[in-house]
Amino acid sequence: MAARNEFIKLGVQRVPTFLIGNDVVVGLNTAKIEELIDYVVISCPECKSRLRIPKGKGKIKVNCPKCKYVFKLST
Repeated sequence: MAARNEFIKLGVQRVPTFLIGNDVVVGLNTAKIEELIDYVVISCPECKSRLRIPKGKGKIKVNCPKCKYVFKLST
């Protein structure tokens, strides 16, 4: 109910509606959503767990929390 009231205050009554940071995305605009999200989701090469990796950090070392596998990745 709180989320509904927040969207009503923003003047948005259509679905789907996403609030990402201070931006409101109405409709399934995947390009806009991907632009606003500051991470990507990858799979660990060893155990296939899904990991969130920050965008735009250059070359980073990733430690999988599940299997402890360490690998380098360019973001």
